[in-house]
Amino acid sequence: MYYIAVSDLYLLGNQKCLEMKRIAVVGTRIMSEYGREMTKIFVKKLVSENWCIVSGLARGIDTVAHETALDFKGRTLAVLGHGVDKCYPPENLGLKQRILDSGGLLVSEYENGVPPTPDKFRARDRLMAHLSQAILVMECPKKSGVKITVSGAAEEGINVYVVPGPVNLASYHGSVEIIRNGGIPVYSPEDLIEQLKFSLG
Repeated sequence: MYYIAVSDLYLLGNQKCLEMKRIAVVGTRIMSEYGREMTKIFVKKLVSENWCIVSGLARGIDTVAHETALDFKGRTLAVLGHGVDKCYPPENLGLKQRILDSGGLLVSEYENGVPPTPDKFRARDRLMAHLSQAILVMECPKKSGVKITVSGAAEEGINVYVVPGPVNLASYHGSVEIIRNGGIPVYSPEDLIEQLKFSLG
């Protein structure tokens, strides 16, 4: 079992997601086409191995991670920086409902009615690490909330895996820094699955 205590959280949806293997798939809001395609490829493989995909319902990599999990009949958990009755960005309202309809879960530290603010998104980024057994960084520029999730992972003692990107893309410069500071590079979905099996059993 992979259950986690949720006494201080607000939940909407299928709480059995908290009993699954969970990996946070995170990255930049302004993603490259390479980042988009790699996210689809890695998430498809993770879903086939019965991992629940954790992400933040943000634009960019988060949206692709959630959508790909749903497209391949997997479970996904969205961590929100506002009450579970709200939706930010607003264009993801349909995706939020699709997560619920598919047996996924919404999680927040905030009660209904609490609006999104920058400080709440920073707290959300850290909470994603707390709710996961591993972190997968898909695409990270030098300045990114991804680094908050990575910092939370260090506090939780969980591994951070990084998909390397083209060296000419600034959106991967932060990914290089994460690898330099102990992130584990993975070169294919199969490599990631093997690494996860080795570290988690």
